[in-house]
Amino acid sequence: MKSGRAILLIGLLGIGMGLGAGFLLGRYVWPVRYVDVAPVDLRSEWQAEYVRMVALAYIREQDPTLARARLALLGDPVAVLRGMLTAGSPPLSPAARAAIAELLRALEGAGGQTPAGGPP
Repeated sequence: MKSGRAILLIGLLGIGMGLGAGFLLGRYVWPVRYVDVAPVDLRSEWQAEYVRMVALAYIREQDPTLARARLALLGDPVAVLRGMLTAGSPPLSPAARAAIAELLRALEGAGGQTPAGGPP
């Protein structure tokens, strides 16, 4: 009977050590790194950061077609921009808020279709 308990104890100890080693290796030695994730797969705060960057890039480039294509990765570009300017959205700097508002005006005024290709 003691032999059975010893085997069970050794087995449980081995499982515990294996789980612990797996956790440490997966967490600290070889953690998962996400690369080239689509904007729609990001958490909401990173999606907001993506929209902010697209708006600030639009201010530099003045290319509404490119900005529309970039925002189309998150859904309807106009709806995405309107959502960013609502009260429940993450806090924005005045420059980012102005850039988003200007991009929204440009996209509403253009009324163009989303291009067939994706962003560069």
